[in-house]
Amino acid sequence: MRDSNAISTLNPSSDSKLGRILLVNHPISAASEYYEKQNPQNYRLFCAEELNIEISRAIIDESYIASEETKTILIAANSFNVYAQNALLKILEEPPNSVLFVLYARMKSLLLPTIRSRLPILNHTNKQKLPPFDLDIRTINLEKIYLFLKEKQKEMNSTTLKTEIQSLYLDALKIGLHFNIKETEMFERALIWEEQHEKSHYILLVLLLLILRKKKQNFARQNF
Repeated sequence: MRDSNAISTLNPSSDSKLGRILLVNHPISAASEYYEKQNPQNYRLFCAEELNIEISRAIIDESYIASEETKTILIAANSFNVYAQNALLKILEEPPNSVLFVLYARMKSLLLPTIRSRLPILNHTNKQKLPPFDLDIRTINLEKIYLFLKEKQKEMNSTTLKTEIQSLYLDALKIGLHFNIKETEMFERALIWEEQHEKSHYILLVLLLLILRKKKQNFARQNF
């Protein structure tokens, strides 16, 4: 399913009075294509590679401009600054009369849990098969983690970190590790850290140590 097909399902007059979050493969092009087919008097479009605080303020200002008919504000970005999201929290929870918000994002993990709790989420992304993580986590230990991250530290800019985080999580599930809510949220935070351009070896260190601890806990239970 292409994004253009996915976004055609958007119905501003649906039961949700707050709008929704649409997960699509290409947020900016999907929102732009949808906007071009609508009446510009009733729609506003805000697109950016990263949603920053200045854009959030412009969105808030626009939402308070009176409109006789329902006004739908489309917000699309490939990444979302944490401060920008926090600035939008109140208006997403209590939007002005006749205003709907639609957020376009690639993954729900790019959005704060407080944002996700305020809007229903519709997933229209194409599922892609993830490659296995570069390190076999069935046999990891501190030495292997150290050597792996030593090589990772040599990479100036990792263009595959997001995929690596997702692959690491799925590989852990495949070998029988079960994460609680707090531990699962750590992987979601890692995706946010990646968007904030934190160093890849720091992010992977946190996750690999989490997995190593989880494996030791499982081993201890099995041998209790």
